[in-house]
Amino acid sequence: MLTHVVLHGSYHRGEIGRMLAGIAVSPPWDTYAVHLHRSEPARRLQRERELTEVWGQ
Repeated sequence: MLTHVVLHGSYHRGEIGRMLAGIAVSPPWDTYAVHLHRSEPARRLQRERELTEVWGQ
């Protein structure tokens, strides 16, 4: 039941995205991902630096 509660919103976001695509409207960015990028940019940038060090890119 807890899994259902946690994932239920994803179902609705997917359905809305499908409907928007059906009328040729570009769906908006996922607001949770945008929130995380804005609230913790240093954390994301740190991870990118770590990956660069590991893979040398």
